[in-house]
Amino acid sequence: MLKQFSFLSFIFLGVLLLASPVFAAETPDASSSVKPGLRLITSPLPINLVTEPGKTVTTELKVKNGGTQKETLKIDLMKFKAYEESGKPQLLEREAGDDFLDWVTFSQPTFTLAPDEWKTITATFTVPSTASFGYYYALVFSRAEEVKPANISETSLVGGTAILVLLEARVPDAKREIVVTEFSLDKQFYEFLPTTFNVKLKNTGSVHIAPRGNIFINQGDTKDVALLEVNSEKGNILPNSSRTFDTKWNDGFPVYQEKVQDGKTVFDEKGNPEYELKWNFKDASKLRFGKYTAKLLLIYDDGHRDVPVEGEVSFWVIPWRLLIVLSIIALFFFIGFRSTVRNIWHKIFKRKKQ
Repeated sequence: MLKQFSFLSFIFLGVLLLASPVFAAETPDASSSVKPGLRLITSPLPINLVTEPGKTVTTELKVKNGGTQKETLKIDLMKFKAYEESGKPQLLEREAGDDFLDWVTFSQPTFTLAPDEWKTITATFTVPSTASFGYYYALVFSRAEEVKPANISETSLVGGTAILVLLEARVPDAKREIVVTEFSLDKQFYEFLPTTFNVKLKNTGSVHIAPRGNIFINQGDTKDVALLEVNSEKGNILPNSSRTFDTKWNDGFPVYQEKVQDGKTVFDEKGNPEYELKWNFKDASKLRFGKYTAKLLLIYDDGHRDVPVEGEVSFWVIPWRLLIVLSIIALFFFIGFRSTVRNIWHKIFKRKKQ
């Protein structure tokens, strides 16, 4: 169990498996620094490589020493897979049969960095002719001579950060297929926005795929009340894995927003963010009421053409408390108006009679 769930698996749960192809982080992961002063910044994150069996492909890795002292670093190789349905990576140690880790060499396996210094390392992937489909690497930067506490297992590292690499050895018989296993909402009835759409996709193919698309929200014959983007960061789904994308529709009046005090989100006793209703009367025209239909349309590349995948779900928005208040106001207005008309009527006809 320790072999599969090394501490690095938890270090990088906060790293998006499928963020944009180029990412320069200016704030390092504090959890990756076990020894005081180790602050590493890496770019890009992650890397997507495509090649053919029997060829060589290279990529550049950039690392910065964000600490205050000189550091001697090394690069280790691990593999990763998808962690549950979050899209986050679970880093794993090498196992028997993981020969693809031998395909990688570095221009400088160890190197020294001064504070605030960037270093560019070239990684070379020599892909054999027998390779096919997808291979998933974690290139781990850590101290070259780290003192390991006695309670840390031999298969664990004690500090560092990683760059993820998704390598595809493109072959003609690769299967590329994405299916929608769930398209739903957190509720069916809402008083006010936001609504949260859950899009669960499964990769039934043999290589990683990054589907993208939109959710179109309509009401009756009205087209495109709202247009929401799904997987805007081009997140990949690994083979035989599922991933859930959450998308919110919060363009309404009024709307629930996270409660913030002193610039920080307020959490309840269970650790969930608290919400409060915001009334921005500039958006009064966006009062949502009635039945809405959300249509999902995603596209992925199957190697030959763009293939669409679809889904549909309906929901209601009924601001019942607001409707009650407006009804009471309308009732009093009607009673007052009726009384006024009656008084005027009596006065007019009383005068005529006299």
